[in-house]
Amino acid sequence: MNFEFTEDQTAFVEAVRRIAAHHRTTALTHERVQYAQALDADLAQAQLFDAMAVEELGGVAAAAAVMELSRLPLCCELAASALVAPWLCAEWPRPYAVLWEDDRRPVRFLPVARTVLRVQGSAVQAARLSAGDVLTDNGLFAYPAGRLARAEALQWHTLPGDAGRLRAAWQTGVAAELAGALSAALDAVLDHVRTRRQFGRPLGSFQAVQHRLAECATRVEGLRWLAFKAAGTFDALDAALAAATAMDAGCRVSYDLHQFMGAMGLTLEHPLHRWTYRARSLCAELGGASRQYAAAARAAWGQAHAGAAEP
Repeated sequence: MNFEFTEDQTAFVEAVRRIAAHHRTTALTHERVQYAQALDADLAQAQLFDAMAVEELGGVAAAAAVMELSRLPLCCELAASALVAPWLCAEWPRPYAVLWEDDRRPVRFLPVARTVLRVQGSAVQAARLSAGDVLTDNGLFAYPAGRLARAEALQWHTLPGDAGRLRAAWQTGVAAELAGALSAALDAVLDHVRTRRQFGRPLGSFQAVQHRLAECATRVEGLRWLAFKAAGTFDALDAALAAATAMDAGCRVSYDLHQFMGAMGLTLEHPLHRWTYRARSLCAELGGASRQYAAAARAAWGQAHAGAAEP
C-alpha cells in the first residue's frame, strides 16, 4: 500500500488544519464536555465531510480529517459524518449518532444529533430526532452523550446500506479519533516534560521517562497507519485490527501520559483530561479491544477460530 498522500489529499488535509488552527484559539471552559458548534458549522459549510465521496480524496482523506480535528481539545461529531454518511445517508441531516443493538445504552453525540442510525443484526435504520427524544447522560466522558427517551416512538426508516460496511467504517472512525486524541495528548505531555524540572533537570531528560514516552509514540504512530490502511480498504480485517490496536493503545498510553503529567492532567484547567477521557470512551466502543481482536480473527480465519460474538 502507498502511504504517501496525493497532491489532492495533501491540499485537503491542509485545509482541515487551517480550520482546526482557527478553532484552537477558542477559550476552554471548565466543563468536561465542550461541543464545538462553530467548528461543526464551519466544517459543514466548507463541505469537508464530503471527502469520501470524492474519488481523488476517498476514505484516507476523510480519516486524516478525523485525526486532525480530534486533536482539538474541543469535540465535534466527526466519524459518522466523514466516514459513514457519505455512502449511507448523505441526505439525512447531521450531526449523527450511531446506536448498536441496545437502545438503552448511552450513545456519544446523541444530545446534539439530528439523525440517529441504528444497527440491529444486518439491518440499518435511521430516524430524525426532535426535542424531547433524548435524555442527556454525559457521565465522566468528554463527549455529549445521552439515551433515547422512547426508541419505539421514533419513525425508523430502513436504509439500503450494508451493516458490515457500516461496522468497518465505524471501526475505522474510532481508530482515527483515537489516533488524533492520543497524538494531541502525547504532544501536551512532551511539552510538560521539557519544562518541568526535577532534581535540577528537565523531567524529559531522564532515560526511563524517554523510554516510556518513546513506547507511547510508537503505539500512536502504529495505530495511525493502521487507521489509514483501514480507510483505504474498508476491509473487515483491516478495520477490526485498526480498532483493536487503537483501543489497546488508548488505555495503555492514557495511563502513561497521566503518570508523567501528574495531578495537573486531571485538573479542569489543563486539556489533557479531555483527550484521555475521550480515549477511554472510545476504547469501550463495540465491546472494546477484545471483541475487535475476535472480529479480526473471524475475518481472517472464520467463526471457528474466534469465540467472542459481535456486540
